[in-house]
This record gives sequence, structure tokens and C-alpha cells, in this order.
Amino acid sequence: MGNCLSQKSVETNGTPHQLINFKIEPPIIPAKEVTKSGTFPSGTGGLGDVWKCSWSQQSGTCKVAVKSVRIPQSDDTQLVEKAGQRICREAYVWIGLKHNNILKFHGIVGGFGLLPALVSPWMENGSLDSYLRQHTNLSKVETLRMLRQIAAGLKYLHDEGVVHGDLTCTNVLISSDGELSLADFGLSMILAESQNSTFNSCHAGNVRWMAPEMLAMPEKGGVTMPTKAADIYSYGCIMLQLFSGQPPYSWLTQAMHVIAARVGGKEPFPAHRITSVEDGHKKHSLSCLSNVFGDRPDATGIVEFLGTS
Repeated sequence: MGNCLSQKSVETNGTPHQLINFKIEPPIIPAKEVTKSGTFPSGTGGLGDVWKCSWSQQSGTCKVAVKSVRIPQSDDTQLVEKAGQRICREAYVWIGLKHNNILKFHGIVGGFGLLPALVSPWMENGSLDSYLRQHTNLSKVETLRMLRQIAAGLKYLHDEGVVHGDLTCTNVLISSDGELSLADFGLSMILAESQNSTFNSCHAGNVRWMAPEMLAMPEKGGVTMPTKAADIYSYGCIMLQLFSGQPPYSWLTQAMHVIAARVGGKEPFPAHRITSVEDGHKKHSLSCLSNVFGDRPDATGIVEFLGTS
């Protein structure tokens, strides 16, 4: 995919869109149509912010989420280029995805910093992670409904040759009518282009849901690539979290301690913490968490299992 940034635009004061050469041109939303709903972002993490906004068109007004990148030093060309490549990759993966359980990509918009921001529907019920903290007594029917929707979205990605790379409860969003969508494709990868320079690095996602092989030391000069099997492991963690009401390594609060537990061979869901989970669901969830990635089911197998549960 090459260099996503237009050097000419970096050197001049071009618009945010002009700063990036997108491989597939995304829809451009005029900045005047998008209005922030508040003074501060609704969510912040790493170098990014998510703003709740209103998008006004001739057909009407709707709520949207605008994901922007914060760049501390705008005169640092290397930093701007790295951030631009990340936006390129996320937009490139995301723009081709069309499924009921994949968050829709509306397009890009300027006015949220040096680089273009990514626009998607506003999901009123937030992330699955926050939803589970507020709803601690989900019925079996509701739990299975959620798991089927997540599995359907994951199967679609894998059928399309896409690895999510960061599947966690924080990256599953819930709409106002309770529908679930997989989101955040900043760490995703198109398998057919895994040797492409844009997709040749894997950033650490949330270690609680991360497959053990993703923490393995790569060979000299190599990188640890995300895989479908690693996505399945993460799904298994979500599955047990929904059934048990506890996240992976629930007794640990610091990421460094989670990593230490993982390296030390401690399981994310010890047997005494999942005694309430039905045997069939427990067995299938634990098969997703196998340390031998070849023994894990694929997304199609998960969908089929849940269809009979």
C-alpha cells in the first residue's frame, strides 16, 4: 500500500483529507454537516478520541461517532506519517465490510485535528464491556442472542479474509435497539495482504482477551501477526465472560500482572470461577481457549454450535 501520506500536503497547509492518499477513496463528509454534541470527547484512549456528534443532511439529522487522532507534535513528520498509516489501514479494511453485526463506516470528515477522522453511527448503549457492568443478570436467552450476533460478525470477517486482531468486550458496541456490532478495525488485517508494508506490524491489544501465542517472542526481525485462531481465542474469552459475569483474569487489575499471569501459565478463567456455566457451553468456550491454536474451532463451528444451544 506504500506511504499513505502526501508529502506535499504535509509540507503545506492542506486539508486533513489531502494529507492522506487513501488506497480506496472513502466517502467525504463536509465538516459543516458535523457538529460536536459537547465540549469534550465521549471517550479517550491512547492517541485517539471519540466524539459524539450530530450529522445534518438534507434527509435529516442523526447521531454519529467521530473517531479522531490526537498528534502531540504536529511538526513531527514521522509521527504524522505513522498516524496516517493507521488511519489508512483502518479505513481500507473497514470500507469494504457490510454486515448487520459490523459497525457501519459512514466516511471521513475534517475539522477534528490534522488528520481526517472516521465517522460511524453512534451506538447508544455503548460497549459490551460497560453494558455488562450495568446489567449483571442477563438471561440465558439474552446471553445467547448476544453471542450469536458477535459470532455472526466474526464469521463474516473471517469469510471475507479479515482478521479483527483486537476482539474484546470494549470493541463490541450496542445500539439503542440492542443490536451488537464489532468495531475498531485499527488493528485488523486483510490476510491476503499480510506481507504488505501497511499490514506488517501487530500492536498490542487488550491483553485480557489476547491469545497466548500473540505474546510469544517473534524471531529476530519478525513480528507477531494476528490470526483467525487468535480471534477465536478472544471470542472464547467473551463467551465465558458473558456466561460467568466475570472478565478474563478478573482478579487482576493491572495489565502487567495479566501478562505475568499469562506467561506463568495461569488460565483466564480458573475452574472455580466458572462453576455456574452449563457444561456444554463451558466445554465449547474452553475449546476456543485451547493453548494449541490448531485445536480451536473456527467461526463457522461456533455459529453452528450456538445455533443448537
